[in-house]
Amino acid sequence: MDTATIPLKKRRVALYARVSTADQKNGLDAQIRALRIFCEQNKIEDYELFADENQSGTKASRPGLDRMMKAVEAGEIETVVVFAFSRYARSVSHMLKGLEVMRSKKTNFVSLTEKLDLNKRLADRSPPNSTGCSASHPRTSHASSKACD
Repeated sequence: MDTATIPLKKRRVALYARVSTADQKNGLDAQIRALRIFCEQNKIEDYELFADENQSGTKASRPGLDRMMKAVEAGEIETVVVFAFSRYARSVSHMLKGLEVMRSKKTNFVSLTEKLDLNKRLADRSPPNSTGCSASHPRTSHASSKACD
């Protein structure tokens, strides 16, 4: 069978929301509403909502998160959208592990609160050096200067 004739499965967007306690139901609803508004504004129709209620962000394993990451690992997810980093993970190591899996599967990550889209190119920016200035904006040569050019 010629593999060129097999249609590729379209990847979808995953929306992820989480609250730590059942008392935060309004918070979960607000996150979901914000995620759906994001989809409407960006004309995203093919999305799936993954949510965890009464689940601490310190837990690396949560039912909704586990289902979503299984779909990411299967190559089914184009982009993961969260309301905030803290909804996805509370530890830096858990966040970085998840982002590495997403990177390896060419899955984008978007956080609405932090206004972060990992697909956005940062070609014109370089990381800040120890003085707090980027290589593209070096510190002035004047000893009294405290700002980057």
